Order: sequence, then structure tokens, then C-alpha cells
Amino acid sequence: MIYFDYAATTPVDKEVLETYIKANQNFFGNSTALHKLGIEAEYMHQKAKQEMFALFKLEKYEAIYTMNATEANNIAIFGVVRKAKTGRIITTCIEHPSVKKVMKELEKEGYDVIYLNVNEEGLISLNDLEKAMTKDTLLVSIIGINNIVGSIQNIKEISKIVKKYPKAKLHVDLVQAIGRLDIDFEDIDLFTFSSHKIYGLKGLGVLCFKNNIDLVPILYGSSVQLGLKPGTLDVPSIIANTKALKLLLQKQDKNYNYVRKLNLLLRKEIEHLPILINSPKNASPYILNISLPNLNGETAQRLLEEKGFIVGTGSSCSSKTKEVEPTLYAMFKDEKRANNSVRISFSYHNKESDVLQLTKVLKEIVNV
Repeated sequence: MIYFDYAATTPVDKEVLETYIKANQNFFGNSTALHKLGIEAEYMHQKAKQEMFALFKLEKYEAIYTMNATEANNIAIFGVVRKAKTGRIITTCIEHPSVKKVMKELEKEGYDVIYLNVNEEGLISLNDLEKAMTKDTLLVSIIGINNIVGSIQNIKEISKIVKKYPKAKLHVDLVQAIGRLDIDFEDIDLFTFSSHKIYGLKGLGVLCFKNNIDLVPILYGSSVQLGLKPGTLDVPSIIANTKALKLLLQKQDKNYNYVRKLNLLLRKEIEHLPILINSPKNASPYILNISLPNLNGETAQRLLEEKGFIVGTGSSCSSKTKEVEPTLYAMFKDEKRANNSVRISFSYHNKESDVLQLTKVLKEIVNV
């Protein structure tokens, strides 16, 4: 099977897995314990966290480790917003379900949630954002790179607008961005990512935030991790996460240029086929979303799997629902185009021959 669904999850890097196994053998103690094994585990937790900050060039930041990015997004958004009983929250209509559903819950609680529309390139209007901001805005939550089409929001310009309003904080979902694109973290108050999207292990998300931000807890238990994520820490996974970051950031530019060539090759190979390319030209090269004529996404996915290719449809967290894919519908207002979409997502593991084989099968599927 040839795998083209790296936006959904990545295989664990061999060195990362070895790091995890070694850490599990040597640092299995409970990091809250006062005995030698507990003290060693807590030291390794803090060491891995500080190494992560150094890799990101972060100063005056805090971080907590969660079960996944969904939990991290929940803790970040609820943590900021619930400090105030009322106020405005601004987000987009193309967010990941882990943000979108939080916003729906906050609406029920009486908060004023504004959903910014996007254009056909999947980008918000900075003017729309400026108009939506008020002195009562508590949070702006934006996905940095959209997980369906790969559109890249202008976080620097968004940050400039948000900073004009003292109450407002900027949260960015960076799940599809970490280890793939350069990021100026100083523009961001809170950001989230997931280890399994960077060739780390499943079961670990990360929330980083400026240390002058006081978050309200939504979980209750022990006082570990500032009381925001109570429970026993998975220190071996935290150590492995930092290892995954090191490996990916070391070759980020090389990987980007290589994957971009694969993306451009596939675009060129299918440009004369009756296939619609949904990802904008300036999107992340790691994601290419297409729509096939008269073939819904699930059927196309199944046909491709029968031919030996694994691709995605919508968000892997909501792809089993039957609703119209919201990102594509927001971009094109075309239900058929949204329903007929599949997502091809690349990695440095893929080869040019993989792309050419995929192209051949796509031609067969669309009967060219």
C-alpha cells in the first residue's frame, strides 16, 4: 500500500520509538513521587519541555501535555474564555471539529461567537477580522494551516490586529504546521499541536502559552501541570515528542522543498484531467485536495484503496459523519464539489514514482 494520508497521522519514526522504549525502561517513575525514580522522571519531563522551548526559540512560555490536540484546544479555548462571564470570540468557518464544537458549546453558554467566512483560497479577510474585533473580544482562534485544503492563514497580520485589543488573546491550531513551515511564535499567545502528526506517538498533545496568561481549568484532580491537566504524566512520550521535534526541525527546509516537488508533480499530471484542484496554489505543499467528477469522496477513497493507495476524505476526526465537508463548501458554495473531494497528503517518505502511480490510477477512475 502507498500511503498518502499523512495529514491524518504519521508513522512513528524509528529513532523516536527507540527513544520512547529507552525512556520507558529508565524513567517509568511517577513524576509526582518524592522518591528517586519520581525525581528522575520529573527532571526528564522538565528537561524535555525546556528542550522543546529551545527548539521553538520560545521565551516566557509555559506548556502542558495533554492526551491529544483536541484536548489541548479545549483547555486553551475554555481556559481563556471562561475567565469572563460574557464576551466575544472570533473564529473561522473552516476550523477543525475540536475548535468548532467548542465554539458551539460556548454559544450555548451565552458568549458571542463570530465565524469569519473564507474566500476560494480558504483565507479569511483581514478587513472582516478588523470589523469583528471589539473591546469585549476575549479570544481569536484560528487554524494556522487548514487540515482539509492546506490554506495558510496570515498569522502575522492577524496578530497585529488582535494586539490592538488588550483583552484579546490569539490561539492558533498548529497541528498541520509544526515541523513543516517556519512559524513566528512571538505573534501567538497560545498554540496547540499533536505528537502523532510529527512522527511521534499517539496519545500526546501539546498546549504552549505565554506565561502571563492565566487559564481557568476545565479538568480537576491533582495540581500537576498548573492544575490544568491533572493526572500522571506520560514522561516517556514527552521525551519522545521532543526527539520527534528535533528530527523534523533539523530537516524541515529539505523536506519542504522535496514535498513541494511532489505536490507540483501531481498538480501537473492531473491538470488536464476532469479533476478539480481545491487546494490553492500557495497552500501548504503537504496537502492537495481534489474533487473527482460524479464520484463522491468515500467511493473514490475505497476505489483508490483497492488499487493500493491510502488517501483521506475530510478531517479524520469527523470523516464518518455524512454532512457536507464544511471547509470546501465554505470556499466554493458547491455541495457536489465538497462531497466529491479526497485529500492527498504527502511526506518525505513518498517518492516521485508513488505520485506517478497515483496519477495512473486517477486516470483510470475518471475514465481518461
